[in-house]
Amino acid sequence: MNVLQVDPKRYDVWNAFPTYFLEQSPVYVKGSVTTPTAFIEVMGHGIVAEAEVLLEETIERPDDPYWLGERQGGVALYSLVDLLQLHFHHPLLQVGMYEGDEPYESIRTKWNDGYHVPSSKWTKASYEAHLFREKLLAPKSNVTTCASCHVNLAERFGKEAYHLIEYHLTEERGIWVCPTCHKAIHTLD
Repeated sequence: MNVLQVDPKRYDVWNAFPTYFLEQSPVYVKGSVTTPTAFIEVMGHGIVAEAEVLLEETIERPDDPYWLGERQGGVALYSLVDLLQLHFHHPLLQVGMYEGDEPYESIRTKWNDGYHVPSSKWTKASYEAHLFREKLLAPKSNVTTCASCHVNLAERFGKEAYHLIEYHLTEERGIWVCPTCHKAIHTLD
């Protein structure tokens, strides 16, 4: 087993993971894996993170303000993980794009392939230069709604939406888009 599952109805993953990722703080996730690094799946959504497993403990539900609902008695196995990478809109690891028992190396390949140069128009150097230019010229975000798909990231990610939305430069102007649409725009360029 190399995937830890998080139930978004029991744990506010949309706000917790960006916070812990930015703070570089470890977080407890229910479950256990057999590999030193694991992928974290949000049930019903897909794989959203890669994490280093620091330790496993059989404990009561950890004190964490992002747990939803009343604490239920009893102990369970939890993994303390350090989030290495976080991607809520990974283009290759959404629900239905991988098997539940898929081998670790296969998931790792899909995870890494989601970050390659997106189309034949770009060389690696020109693509990285374009992304650098977008970040350099991006004003401070005052919107959370994607100009392409019109999804409001604040509805799912709360205040972290301002950090997740990305600036895309077109020839005449810049627009704010979600990470998934940004990747798609570069792929279709």
